[in-house]
Amino acid sequence: MIRKKYAEDHWIRSSDQEKSLRIYLDQQKKAYSRIKNHYVKELLGDLKGKTFLDYGCGAGMFVVYAARQGASRVAGVDAEETVLSTARFFAAQEEVENRCEWIAREDFPVFLPPLSFDVILLKDVIEHIEDDDALLQKASQALKPDGTIVLSTQNNLCLNYLTQGLYHRILLQEKDWYGWDETHLRFYSPRGLARKLEDAGLRPVAWRSAYIIPHKFPALPSSGKEFYRLESLTLIDKALGRIFPWNRLGWSLMVKAEKAGRLRDPIKQFNNSVLEAWQQ
Repeated sequence: MIRKKYAEDHWIRSSDQEKSLRIYLDQQKKAYSRIKNHYVKELLGDLKGKTFLDYGCGAGMFVVYAARQGASRVAGVDAEETVLSTARFFAAQEEVENRCEWIAREDFPVFLPPLSFDVILLKDVIEHIEDDDALLQKASQALKPDGTIVLSTQNNLCLNYLTQGLYHRILLQEKDWYGWDETHLRFYSPRGLARKLEDAGLRPVAWRSAYIIPHKFPALPSSGKEFYRLESLTLIDKALGRIFPWNRLGWSLMVKAEKAGRLRDPIKQFNNSVLEAWQQ
């Protein structure tokens, strides 16, 4: 699974664990990340007693979260040994290091029963991977029969793509512009992502989105700032991010998918379908 690598001076590739963790946690405090993380946690659901894998775990926020939620087994996979070192440091600070398993690996590992997982998280990963179909197939194979995958990525069916994409891809002719991260390889649409999940034997069951209305704007050169942030606009994300069609129209697109062939409790299935229809 070939990917573009971050520059040597990026915090992800730094051996200074304390500095890297500080940068990482500062990023997670920003309104965009707080709302996205809230929705990811909502889609993950109750992790107590479950087996959990975070592929592309970075500095380990959701590995630590799963351990603190009482997951019975918690594993984080990342290609960068430096960022896994930061994740271990973070887990030690949160006093859950003995409950976390870390795997330094570029491609998705093979997990056969009984080592398969109840829940797999692919947070902001798929857009980095050249063979995204293979990634989803391997993730699906690593799920238990009643397991779920939670995935987030960037969405080209959103207002921010319409504005920033128009500027970069059309006006500046930057055809290789794929958003805020220079290591991204592509965008996704809700329909295209759903089709890829279904091809991997996964059924989308719930959607969320964030950054529905852009709230980060380039600042005037005379201001001394890089950006202006109107974070009050994030109230729109909180109000609409789980309601159709807005839950498919944010810059950050999140989806929960389950094994397509799983047997479901008919009463639970009915209750969930009513709840999801109400949210949509």
